[in-house]
Amino acid sequence: MSRAVGEPCFILHQRPYRETSALVDVFSLDYGRFAAVAKGVRGSRRQRRPWRSSLQPFQLLSLSWTGSGEVKSLVEVQSQQSFPLAGRTLFCGFYLNELLQRLLHQFDPHPDIFHHYQYCLSQLCAGEEERTSLRRFEFSLLAALGFGFSGKQDILGNLIDGQAWYQFIPEQGFQRVHSQERGYFCGSDILSLASGKINGESELAARRWSRQLIHHLLGGRPLRSRELFAAVVLGENPDSASVGEEDR
Repeated sequence: MSRAVGEPCFILHQRPYRETSALVDVFSLDYGRFAAVAKGVRGSRRQRRPWRSSLQPFQLLSLSWTGSGEVKSLVEVQSQQSFPLAGRTLFCGFYLNELLQRLLHQFDPHPDIFHHYQYCLSQLCAGEEERTSLRRFEFSLLAALGFGFSGKQDILGNLIDGQAWYQFIPEQGFQRVHSQERGYFCGSDILSLASGKINGESELAARRWSRQLIHHLLGGRPLRSRELFAAVVLGENPDSASVGEEDR
């Protein structure tokens, strides 16, 4: 991949690099996630690229770049579509971007995730319930990474009992337990999720399941976007808060 022209992309993150450049984390349709240098986007006005203002998150871009190494050099940027997130939905967008940054390997293309991400942004902008948008994306992302929801049988191969309770064990499945405790799953909710229903009581189970699995995949490291949401939107102390448990 020494050169690409007109590739659909999103910018996940940007930070200053040297005196006049920026290092951007790119999520592309056909090449996956990778780092690129955007030269001439900072400094004096005469040196700045005319497309510098387009290198922002939540914009569908057409990018062209060169380079045979891990870090590419952007040569052209064209804006295709903007997804103007604001308020709470802006923090939802930060959450989506952080998931992609931390769960996707570099140069591992996932066109399905790209389209799910774009759809999630459009639904958030259209006013869809945040929980619905986020749960749908989390389930789609985890499925594309090989961790799809499987809720018809427990880890022993027995059918899920709608009246029983289960513990979720990452990368294994649901294990039947003999008592109801915090963090466990009701069999009826598991069956609802297995049938594709993410609403009402099953939405709470969906959030709990995705959080447990994402926490496992991140090696227990917290998500900064959740901490930011708790501090700025909920006014909570990130060190002690459940980070938007009732909202996110």
